[in-house]
Amino acid sequence: MPRIGNVSGRLRAGGLLVCAVAGVQATASPALAQATSTGDTAQIEEVVVTARRREERLQDTPVAVTALGGEALQSRGVESVDQIAKFAPSIRFDGAAALSGGNYNATVFIRGVGQNDFAIFSDPGVGVYVDGVYYARSIGGTLDAFDVSRIEVLRGPQGTLFGKNTIGGAVIITTDQPKDAFGGKIEGVIGSLDRRDVKGHVDIPLGDKVSARLSAARLTRDGYGKRLLTGDDLGDRNATAARAQLRWEASDAVTVNLSADYTRAREHSAPQKLLVIGSVPGFVAGPFIANFNTYVAPGLGITAPNGSKTLNTSFLTDDPYTTYGTGPNINDLDLWGTSATVDWDLGAISFKSISAIRGLKATFARDGDNTPFTFRETFNHDVQAQYSQEFQFSGQSFDNRLTWVTGVYAFRERGTDSGFAKLALGLAPGVSPPPYSPSAAVYTKVTSTTYAAFAQGSLTLTDRLSATLGARYNRDEKDYVLDHRRIRDGGVIAQLSRSGSWNSFTPKVGLEFKATPDILLYGSIGKGFKSGGFNARPLNDASEVTEYQPETLVTYEAGAKTAWLGRRLILNVAGYFSDYQDIQVTVNQTPRNFVANAAAGEVKGVEVELQARPTTNWSFNFGGGYMDAKYTEVGNGLAAGQVLPITLATHFVKAPKWTLNGGVEYGHDLPNGGRVTARADWTHYSTVYNDVANDPDLTQPAYDLFGARLAYASPDQLWQIALFGSNLSDERYKVSGNASSGFGLKEASYGRPREWGLSLSRKF
Repeated sequence: MPRIGNVSGRLRAGGLLVCAVAGVQATASPALAQATSTGDTAQIEEVVVTARRREERLQDTPVAVTALGGEALQSRGVESVDQIAKFAPSIRFDGAAALSGGNYNATVFIRGVGQNDFAIFSDPGVGVYVDGVYYARSIGGTLDAFDVSRIEVLRGPQGTLFGKNTIGGAVIITTDQPKDAFGGKIEGVIGSLDRRDVKGHVDIPLGDKVSARLSAARLTRDGYGKRLLTGDDLGDRNATAARAQLRWEASDAVTVNLSADYTRAREHSAPQKLLVIGSVPGFVAGPFIANFNTYVAPGLGITAPNGSKTLNTSFLTDDPYTTYGTGPNINDLDLWGTSATVDWDLGAISFKSISAIRGLKATFARDGDNTPFTFRETFNHDVQAQYSQEFQFSGQSFDNRLTWVTGVYAFRERGTDSGFAKLALGLAPGVSPPPYSPSAAVYTKVTSTTYAAFAQGSLTLTDRLSATLGARYNRDEKDYVLDHRRIRDGGVIAQLSRSGSWNSFTPKVGLEFKATPDILLYGSIGKGFKSGGFNARPLNDASEVTEYQPETLVTYEAGAKTAWLGRRLILNVAGYFSDYQDIQVTVNQTPRNFVANAAAGEVKGVEVELQARPTTNWSFNFGGGYMDAKYTEVGNGLAAGQVLPITLATHFVKAPKWTLNGGVEYGHDLPNGGRVTARADWTHYSTVYNDVANDPDLTQPAYDLFGARLAYASPDQLWQIALFGSNLSDERYKVSGNASSGFGLKEASYGRPREWGLSLSRKF
């Protein structure tokens, strides 16, 4: 059996061995829980999910799903969507994409499939949906999880019902909806790093048929990184978010839900630790550092910590949260959107319309050399707008033996990226010999259009056996406009436009067998895809703007969802094999940046989720995923000048062999009617490779994270005070990394250090 890092030692030290029992991470909020027929309070609550575009019990859904309700999210300390990864198997969700410096630029991988690039022209491999609306960009993808009723993680391709860019899976976020009665909640949080948070919501009935909900959050915190020379923060919080919702029951058959949201962040870049200055093993690099130190650096008046006036290794720090950088330090985000959802019960058929407009503006800049020199600094300003419309029809036919959903979908997106990269600034003709500075001003415009039609039905063949058949046809069209120029002399690197279109067909078939009322066995074959595109980071000329085709994934999955001991124990298991073709290998090793359909691979694994509630006071959960991802072909599909830094022995990016999590919770009723609840959580990842080449300096060895929460609720359940902590062992772990082969630099971003907080909330 593969070695799982130092898990056992950590567990013994932390006293969390009890976490080896438990899991379907699906403890729902009371609003989502359905009452049990026996009234046994020790039973595990039922959870409703929407993995098949309709509400149904988690245990009746033949899909590998992890679901956490609002109360479960709160008890586990989930404050942003990326933290859901600590409680679900086979997922990596990192909130600081390599090279970006942006705190909200997500990289999401499920079962080894995703996207490691934040660029506006790069499509994600895991879809994020909020109240049925697709969020197209990884920029702004690390959303704050406030006023959320449920988060679902769907593992495996979801191409039939959710469409493009869900090849790895999907993250489904459902917000709390307006209530018919007046009420609300306000919460304040203080904590380490001078944390000061205020968030709350209020439900306002506006009549017999109309109700509104207003929710808002103000989040502030000092940075967990510091610049030694300037004292500037890195990775601080300074964000405001608000959402307004209106629910109108127009008739007994028609319900209209309107929503508008806005997020504003004005923060500093996430900290990036400089790991290497000098030669980068395995690459033939131009003498940028040598020439820079000879012809440019001595005349700038900058002195390194060792007294030299050059860019050298004395700028490296032992602390991953400190840097000598003095360059750009910006992380601004404006994210907004509106949506209208109409549900119309036509009797035998139900109709749903989801209309949405979303947009973002993001500015993020970073000092990539982490020194006072201008050797590698980047700036990006992104603007994106998207429009989507979905029409769904659903119902039951043939004496309710067939449950079906069908619909059409249209999506339009426009996005621009304006920026510049200051690289080895000062290396120019007349000042130094070649190579000269490749600094560039960049402009990229992307217009994307998608049309799709889909249908899926589940047919009851016998009292116990059902079959599922579905399919989706998708057409993608993309237009690119590129204008890349050298800063040194204004020379054009690439000035052109490109257009492409791709069609895809993503079917799904499945069988479900209800062995007993509490045991569901299922098997399925499903296909997913990620759209094609164009390389938009040419280094030398327009010939490097090459087209790449969609990648596809076919997954064969078998699983079981079971309940035992009167629903005091739930055990869910899934095994899968995925055939991964035309993999869009993303190479970001400056100046070697490109995407190519350069590989094929196989991913297989097993996932287990267990939840136990032996008494009304005790509950346990465990989730585990084992994944074996490997390349079966490499090197195909490369254009001229593209060099692929992988072999058949190279590991997949963001695909740890083991992902494990466990938790234990104890609740005790006090004589005064109040209740004390204590909870502890543990998450383990085996080795994580953060870049495509598996660079050892960027690789994160196996590590563990621990969290805990102690809460007291008043007898009337209106007041609650809680003390909580995260990363209690103060683990220093890399979440992203980059090797700049041509410039002799390597850097990594580290996860947040140990933190604590104290919250006080009041319902009304």
